[in-house]
Amino acid sequence: MFTIYNPGREIEDQIQGSYHANFIPFDIEKKYWKSVKNIKDAQFIAINGQNIAPDSTNLLIQQLKNLNLEPHQKLLIMCIWHIDNKIRDKDHYTWIRELFKEQLVNEIAILHTNFANDTEIQYDWLWNRQKIYFTNYNYINLKNRSYTHDTDANTFQLAPIEKIALPQDKRIKHFLSPIRIYNGYKHPRFEYRKRLRDILIDHADKGYYSDIENGNMLTCEDDKLPFRVQGGGWYPVANKFYNSTILSTYIETLTGIYGPDYEYVKFKSITEKTYDPLIKGHFILPFAYPGFIEHLKTYGFLVPDWIDYSYDAIEDNEERFVAFSKSLEKYLQYSTEDLLQLYNKDYYILEHNRNIFWDRPYDSLYQKVKDFFHM
Repeated sequence: MFTIYNPGREIEDQIQGSYHANFIPFDIEKKYWKSVKNIKDAQFIAINGQNIAPDSTNLLIQQLKNLNLEPHQKLLIMCIWHIDNKIRDKDHYTWIRELFKEQLVNEIAILHTNFANDTEIQYDWLWNRQKIYFTNYNYINLKNRSYTHDTDANTFQLAPIEKIALPQDKRIKHFLSPIRIYNGYKHPRFEYRKRLRDILIDHADKGYYSDIENGNMLTCEDDKLPFRVQGGGWYPVANKFYNSTILSTYIETLTGIYGPDYEYVKFKSITEKTYDPLIKGHFILPFAYPGFIEHLKTYGFLVPDWIDYSYDAIEDNEERFVAFSKSLEKYLQYSTEDLLQLYNKDYYILEHNRNIFWDRPYDSLYQKVKDFFHM
């Protein structure tokens, strides 16, 4: 068992929040991590590394020096969010490591979710978060955790996956698309999301899409939650939307990392935008980085043969999006009768994909930290 510094959620410290809302990795493996409130008793100290940059790191290092840490205490730099700009690549990790080595005697490890980068510690936090929220919500205290705000276990309940017959009123629709667009941000993924929204507007009678900043929101399972919860962070869309649609189409987070303000770097990381529909019982048609579908298959997930995923192999972002759009348009041309026949034929895929969330284990941070430091 390792000891980890965690003074409490309400206590301010001097190291950017070692107990921040993303303490989930240590809670999931609580039999391996003992939380201690006295920093001197900790073998490991977790540091929020999301905002480490040249203009802030010197201050952080000075704060660490002021704590008079023992040489044996180790620092875990928690860059466990989406790594989607040029300061989160290998050069950035090298720069952080060299800077800390120059000024501190403490060993460090950088935790990240970029599975195209094999340096430091690759940690599948996004998989672990999704798995515990949907399959074991009450195992640890998840209330007020990152993205969930005031939600509870009811928000993450699942409806049965069932074969469906053609309803007389034909209410079964083609698509569901929870599109998160922030008008003030210029990241390429938001531009692609706007373009996806514009495609779906022309087929609005065939499904549901969200566009929160323009007043179109899909509610979550608990529709009494405040708007800041339903419209602000991550929340799974209510079961009724999944139960009345066949497929989710969406733009993943790590999309289009290039352009005037972005240095093109290889990225691989799967987020809740993909995990939500898979565990809810949907087929998926995502636009993400090149090779995304192949990456998803390494988890054991299956995809149907009646959706054209050939766009996934195209390296150029714009060419890939054009091919993705053609695949989506082709899918939208299926009749309801044909679509339900295909759905029932590949119903086993939906069951298989949901079961993976129970069958596939958590990614072990304890083991990776142990191996990294040769302990």
